[in-house]
Amino acid sequence: MSDTNAKAAPALACESVTMRFGGLTAVSSLNLRVPKGALYGLIGPNGAGKTTVFNIVSGVLRPSAGAVKLFGTDITGLTPDRVAHSGVARTFQNIRLFRNLTVLDNVLVGLHLRRKANLAEALLALPRHRAEEAQMAATATQLLKEIGLEDVSHYRASALPYGQQRRLEIARALATKPAVLLLDEPAAGMNPAETEDLMRLITDIRDRFSLTILLIEHEMKVVMGICERMTVLDHGETIAEGTPEEIQRNERVIKAYLGGGAVARH
Repeated sequence: MSDTNAKAAPALACESVTMRFGGLTAVSSLNLRVPKGALYGLIGPNGAGKTTVFNIVSGVLRPSAGAVKLFGTDITGLTPDRVAHSGVARTFQNIRLFRNLTVLDNVLVGLHLRRKANLAEALLALPRHRAEEAQMAATATQLLKEIGLEDVSHYRASALPYGQQRRLEIARALATKPAVLLLDEPAAGMNPAETEDLMRLITDIRDRFSLTILLIEHEMKVVMGICERMTVLDHGETIAEGTPEEIQRNERVIKAYLGGGAVARH
């Protein structure tokens, strides 16, 4: 691919992506283009296929048909670790922290995923390995400072309040230095104050780390408040795509997803 075409390509694209499980079609011919630097929403009711899309993009599932492209490069079917090394990171609806490790060590796990480890150096504790470990610890500490968790860096992850555990999962994803970040229901279980803090955090990390973010979220206040555009799925089918204002006025969305009620943008 030429440099010109690479620059014109979206950060993330799903091209006619379909996922079947036996006789069930979980995702049907999804065409999704997320521009570089966008904060893009993927919404729909339970069972719409949203998390299946994330599993396809992150390499957990191989689609039955179609292609996934990252800045124009086909990453369809790569293993999750290769997708991560290509520049995609994700969080999960159900928080997946190493609960008995410290906050700092959880972030170091993310940094180790990006490091080309040399087993011999690690076992022998050679000077270069020790220097790299020290540098990673400094990098992790700085990242925690930027995410607002520096003061709890030596707490066990399990001891953190729920909202801070969400922040830690995002920090660990950022430690892999992604270009594209997939956030799966980050506001789930949060109280209103935590949700407001999360909205500010997401927009801040997008700008600070020059990220492209694809967000799944049931909390309409979040998606309508921070996403520039979004795609709406229902039973695996794309039923709408557009700005928050366009989605709020879309009769098919109102009928199929919003239960006949308008969604106010906050």
